[in-house]
Amino acid sequence: GLTLENVLDYFAESPFWDSQSNNEVLKMQTKFNFLPDHKPLDITKMTGIEFYVVQADPPFFFIVQKRKRISEYEARPLASYYIIRGIVYQAPDLYTIIGSRIYTSLYHLHNVFNNIREHVNFHPATGYTWKSDKDDSHAILGNSRSIFFFTIF
Repeated sequence: GLTLENVLDYFAESPFWDSQSNNEVLKMQTKFNFLPDHKPLDITKMTGIEFYVVQADPPFFFIVQKRKRISEYEARPLASYYIIRGIVYQAPDLYTIIGSRIYTSLYHLHNVFNNIREHVNFHPATGYTWKSDKDDSHAILGNSRSIFFFTIF
């Protein structure tokens, strides 16, 4: 199963992995280094792209963040990925989420206006009127509050 120790190795097999990342550079530099006085290199001392496990609930859930390391104390998030039961997903960015929500809202608003347009008539003499389901006569929009009130109750 996945653990905190092997999740980045597992993530490295996904199409989201950047082979030029600091993680990959460190892995290649220390792969065949068997010296006894070898100290593990600190990835926070390097600048560039890195992957970091932000949150974990082993063995089923992990959040991996791709970040650009600016300095030892500053890293800017670029993308987020999550691993659920061994499957890697890319999390949508905020722009995509907001755009999708706005598009969905506008779609439904467009449908509402199309439905309302089917029930309204305009004549220069009478103005806007609601089409009535009972007969062909029209109710003037000025009285629409009372019509709406009676249809609800």
